Amino acid sequence: MPQQSQQCMLLHGLISSPAEFSAMRAPLAQQGIELHTPVLPGYSYTQNMQPRRWQDWLAEGERLLENTIVDDRTIALGGLCIGAILALALAAEHPNRVNKLILLSPTLYYDGWGLSRWRWMRQLGYLPGLRRWIGTAEREPYGVKNPQIRKWIARELEKQAVSAAGAAKLPLWAVHEAERLIAHTKRQLHRIDMHSLILHAREDEVASLRSPEYLVAKLNKARTRFTILENSYHMVTLDNDRQLVNREIVDFMHGRSAPQPITSNKQLFNLMQGTQACQQP
Repeated sequence: MPQQSQQCMLLHGLISSPAEFSAMRAPLAQQGIELHTPVLPGYSYTQNMQPRRWQDWLAEGERLLENTIVDDRTIALGGLCIGAILALALAAEHPNRVNKLILLSPTLYYDGWGLSRWRWMRQLGYLPGLRRWIGTAEREPYGVKNPQIRKWIARELEKQAVSAAGAAKLPLWAVHEAERLIAHTKRQLHRIDMHSLILHAREDEVASLRSPEYLVAKLNKARTRFTILENSYHMVTLDNDRQLVNREIVDFMHGRSAPQPITSNKQLFNLMQGTQACQQP
């Protein structure tokens, strides 16, 4: 039977929309979890977006926490991709408001196999006056391993500028601000000491396992549960492992899956290599 209702807020990826979590709302609600997937002005996709600083994103997140949490309660906070990094930054600033972290495809390094080999030249586009007008077009595989879902996303992007997997074009100014947010968040990780769930695909085409590995090393290992997904790409909330993602979140929220401490570098290495069980049902 579902336990008492709990609150969970998930922040979508960079210049995207809450549609990334559309397949999660009903399954989580059935298990007594009230899911909040807010729109953040200046971070969420809108037509004719104007550049905003990462500090503005953080301020909007703080406002959302203040408006969502009532009676001095706490909330489970998380996100997908850069949304996960924003959640970490908020948790570091407001540990009295956040009791758990749910980090889906956390991206600290843009080093996935699907990125263009020219990505290293993006620094040139960060020059003043250029970053506002340059962007990178979304392309196959759209963060999705499932071929049917990938075709659906491609059709959506033909009709409109944004899909459940993100915007058709990612402005360079947003990537620049995301990297500034990442740098800030890395410096704040030592302030975070709460139960954390990390779900990351082994074949993530945007961010390799280096990102979750870094987080496991920096967060409280005894309070961190790290599961590697074996049948998805970056968009784990939409892809083949989406039901497993939902189950992991439900168990984590209800305390049915206590973290299995990662106590040594060898143990972490074995997990990354796939020689240790990933705690999948």
